Amino acid sequence: MASIVRNSRGVASVEFVMILPTLLIVLFLGAELSRAWFTMNLMTTAAREAVRAAVVAPAAQVSTVGNARINAFLGAGNWTGTGVTCSTNPCAPDSQVTANITVNFTPLFPVLIQMLPALTLQQTASMRYE
Repeated sequence: MASIVRNSRGVASVEFVMILPTLLIVLFLGAELSRAWFTMNLMTTAAREAVRAAVVAPAAQVSTVGNARINAFLGAGNWTGTGVTCSTNPCAPDSQVTANITVNFTPLFPVLIQMLPALTLQQTASMRYE
């Protein structure tokens, strides 16, 4: 009986070493997907706020006000975005104001997670000009 116990020493360490890569991939993949989800939510908020600010701005300043609002939201992440446009030039009442935001999302762990290349995330929001 003592020889069986002596022969099974270190089995837990070997099992842990075999499972560790899978656990790390799951952990890092979860972190990357959380960051991507947060980035998409931030882009959605930036697009909505940009359009809200642009639809009440003077007709000649729709793009300027909207783009400034986008950069106010995305500036903390060191991203910039432009893309607030109006369907007519200059903006007239009942025309469509649209904000398009594109961000290049780069994973933090590209060496460990080869299946996540740099992603291009896009978000759009639109409202009627008042």
